[in-house]
Amino acid sequence: MKKLDGEIVDWFILFSIVLFLFLGTYQRNSLWNSEVELWKDCVKKSPQKERTYHNLGFAYYELGQWEAAQKEFEKALRLNPSYSLSMYNLGLVFYQKGLMAEAIECYKKTIAVNPNQPDSFYNLGLAYYQKGNFTEAIEAYKELIDLAPDYKNAFASLGKAYKELKQWGEAITAFDQELKTHADNFFAYAELGLIYQELKDYPKALVNFKKALTYPRLPNAEEIQKMVSSIETGQKR
Repeated sequence: MKKLDGEIVDWFILFSIVLFLFLGTYQRNSLWNSEVELWKDCVKKSPQKERTYHNLGFAYYELGQWEAAQKEFEKALRLNPSYSLSMYNLGLVFYQKGLMAEAIECYKKTIAVNPNQPDSFYNLGLAYYQKGNFTEAIEAYKELIDLAPDYKNAFASLGKAYKELKQWGEAITAFDQELKTHADNFFAYAELGLIYQELKDYPKALVNFKKALTYPRLPNAEEIQKMVSSIETGQKR
């Protein structure tokens, strides 16, 4: 009977958690749906203001409605082609849709209008990386680092691009620099572990993998743990 009671309690707790998450999602969607209605009304009242179209587009973006968001950002840009915020967010839409060439063009135009916004360089690098243009990604990340040396993941992203080109020394330097500025970036430890494993420097690979595994929510923790076990087994032979 006690076991049954425990199961009831467990299921009740699980149900409560799921219900809480559902309500959170529902409330968030309700918020942005109300934002959509608010900015639709603003567009009707002020059809010549690019900001109203932009904010409507952003409300759609937050709901994951990429097509609707794209239309509104494009309307804002027709009113003001130099409105860099809409150009940047249009790039985000294209990125979400997997249209990397279009996203790249948007980010480049945004940078031409506003060259002091680090996010534009970071996302430009991401789009180049996703497109497989690793050399261009490296240049974008270098410009980002010149502008904002402490930008989180800037050096890590630079390291990943170097890693794709098998430029191991540059990749290691970049990941090390990331960890100097953001010691909690456990993904950098995982990437360093992979590089050292590739270079057959197993002691350093092991150190970095173990540091990565101290992060409780590491996505590929099981795979990394297998690598650790494999290296440790090899060292015992």
